[in-house]
Order: sequence, then C-alpha cells, then structure tokens
Amino acid sequence: MLLALRFFSIDDLVLAPLCLLILYGIIRYRAEKNSNAEVKKIYYRGFYFKVICVLAYTFVSEFIFKGGDTNLYYQGIKDLRVALDTDFNLIGDIVRSFKLDIDNPLTTFFYYDNYADDFTYNYMTSPTNFFVPRLGLLPSYVFFNNYLCINFVFGFFALGGAIRVFKFFRYYYPDSTSEIALAALFLPSVGFWSAGLLKDPICFGSVGYILYAVHSIFVRKKNIKASFIWILVCSFLMYFIKVYILLALILAILIWMFAEANKLITERTLRNIFSVLTFFLSFLIAYFLLNYFTTQEAAKEYRLDNLMDKAEYQRRVIRDLATTAPLGSNFSINTSNPVALVPNSIVATFFRPFPWEVNSPIALFSAIESAIFLFFTGYFFYKRSVGTYFKLAFNDPRMLMCFIFSMVFAVAMGASTSNFGALSRYKIPCMPFYFLMLLLLYKKTNLQYPKWFNKILGWV
Repeated sequence: MLLALRFFSIDDLVLAPLCLLILYGIIRYRAEKNSNAEVKKIYYRGFYFKVICVLAYTFVSEFIFKGGDTNLYYQGIKDLRVALDTDFNLIGDIVRSFKLDIDNPLTTFFYYDNYADDFTYNYMTSPTNFFVPRLGLLPSYVFFNNYLCINFVFGFFALGGAIRVFKFFRYYYPDSTSEIALAALFLPSVGFWSAGLLKDPICFGSVGYILYAVHSIFVRKKNIKASFIWILVCSFLMYFIKVYILLALILAILIWMFAEANKLITERTLRNIFSVLTFFLSFLIAYFLLNYFTTQEAAKEYRLDNLMDKAEYQRRVIRDLATTAPLGSNFSINTSNPVALVPNSIVATFFRPFPWEVNSPIALFSAIESAIFLFFTGYFFYKRSVGTYFKLAFNDPRMLMCFIFSMVFAVAMGASTSNFGALSRYKIPCMPFYFLMLLLLYKKTNLQYPKWFNKILGWV
C-alpha cells in the first residue's frame, strides 16, 4: 500500500515510544507542580486521551482518508528537507516565504511529486497551506521525519492550549473542575481533529495559549514577559493560518475584559451606564475588525457580504446536485436572508448533522456529539427558559466571552461551509467554549445532569 510506505515504517517501533517518553516527561513535570490531586489526574488523563486521539487520527488518515490534506503537508515537509539537503542556504527562503510561486527557488522541489495526479506545488501556493509543512520541519528533523512523531508533536501543542483553557476557567470556577475538564480536554471531535498534521491543532492550541496569556498579564499579573511572547507567537500563527479565529478571539477577549471592569463598579446607575457604553464600544470594535482586518486576503471570505454571497452560492450548487446525485455529506442552510442566516448557521455548527443526515461512521460520531449539544441546550430552555439562558450568560463576564466567541465563530463557519466533514473539523475551536457555557449554566441554576452524564463526569 503506497500510503503505508509514506506514513509508517519500522522506525515507529523506536521513535514513537521515544517521542511519547519526552512528551510524557513534560506533562509529568507540569502535573506534579500542582498540589491538587484531582488536577494532577486530569493532566495525565488528558495526555492519555490525546495519545489515543493521535493514534486514531493516524489510523483514519491512512485507511479511511487515504492521505488527504495530511499527506500533502507531509509531502511538503519531505520536499523542504530535500531542498535543505540540496542547499542548506535555502533555509532563508523557507523562513521568508509565505507561499510558493513560480519564481520561488523552493518551487522546483515541490513541482513533480505527482501526489494523487496533482502537484504539491499547487496546494502550497496558498499561504495558509504552506505554513503547516514549515512548522512541521523542526519536529521532522528531531524525530527523523517520522510521521507518527510529527502528529504527536502537533497534538501535544493542541493539548497545551486545551490545558490552558482548563486552567483559565478553573481559576474562576474551582467547584466545576470536572465540567471544565470535560469541555476543554475530552470532547471527542475536538481531540480527534486537533491530533494530526493539520492547521487545526495549531489554531486550537493558539486559542488556549493566547487566552491564558492575557489572563496571566491582566488578572494574575504573573509571567508577564513569557505571556507576552506567547501572545505574539500564537497571534502570528493564527494570522497567517486562520485569521478569522484570531478576529473572533480578539472580540471575545475585549468584551470579557470590558465586562470584568464593569463588575468592579459598585454604584448601580454608573454600572448600567458603563454597560451601555461597553455594548456600543464592543459593537464599534466588531465593526472595525470585520471591515478593516477582513480586507486581508486570508479573511476576505468572512466579511458579511461575502458570507451572504457564499451561502447563496452553496445553496444553489447543492440544490442542483440534489437533482442529479446523492448529496453525501454536503448540506445547505437553505436561506439567502441575512436574518435567517445567523440561526441557521448556528444550528448547522452546533447541532448538525442530524441522525437522518449521517452517511458514514465518522459522521455518526459527529452526529452523536451534536445531539448531546442539542439535548443540553433544549433541556435548559425547557427547564429554565430562554430568557434565563441569555440573562445568566450576559451577567457573567467569562460566560459572555464564551457566548460571543462561540456564536461569532459558529455563524462564520456555518455560513461558509457546506460539508459536514469539513465543518466538524473547522468548528473545533468554539466547541469547548459553547459546551462549557452550557455546563456552567446548569451549575448556576442547580439544574441536574442526566445520570449517564454524571457517570462521564465521574470518570473525568
């Protein structure tokens, strides 16, 4: 099997355990610095869960996806290594180049790979795609270009971000440790899609590192220099890989910080005035981000007018396809109305695919997770009302941040994606935040979890 020759080798028997031993040493060092036994346990279980996810992703990418994007990224790493073996002075071009073009001296090393009847070069003309093999080059040299080890390194970076999301929320809600751990570390789709040689582990991990770094600087007032470096590095990564995640995160963090400041005002009238000012200031910030930052090439498709055009185009294409062939995992939000676009996009992101839309084993897992999200949301609305949902979420600065980030992200993803497989991967940054907000709402209103869910929390 051709892909087996590329993805697996006898070296896995030596290099994979060595890589795991190094990563385990890092997680053990971080875990043992905690005096809380429950937190230590969560660190270790988070690591074991991520290892399982990496192995699962490696298996699926080999036998189900037959390579896919991962194989192109891995081939890109191999091409970069050939370039450096030929002329190490090309390291400067690797660092400076944000994409390949016909004049780039690296292009000749990518142009004749003949992967799946296509040139790797074509894929790497996109700056967001070319970034991944450049990042994978370092672990490739450390672990002798071992594919499984590279996956472990990318997955471990995502795990580091997830742990920081856990630490951030546990700082504010120490009585909800199990709920926070489940949402941040143990959601199956998030663990799986942040476990391989893809853009998604980089972006997901960066969200956690930035959030915790901002918290360290402005709230804990510790590790300020290191936190500032983390913010710069991770912002740089997201800006050139998936800038729309950075835009949504900036907006959510700013609103959180404004809301935290508002809570410090004791006089009710002044606090209400500040709340109104915060709302309008947040609106202005959002407008600025959408209309200026999204003029950049990487984010143009997420401007509101482009979202509408793309949604309408997808609707027409899928309608035409439905008349000639089964839709497979494609879907449409079935609207060109900007008002209806928002709720339909949110439903697509968090609650679809529905059971009758499942057509593969992988889609089945996504449907189960979506059904759980739908159940928890609907049950809260039924037991505590829609008004309570919004009132409590908007009165708590951290929950408000979760709401803003997850909803803005959900609208962008649901409106711009027309395939359930792609959507299940693209939406992972917002999934922990939305589910965590739901669980915190349950805790605040003393709404009981189902018995089966209590068993899951007991394991965590």
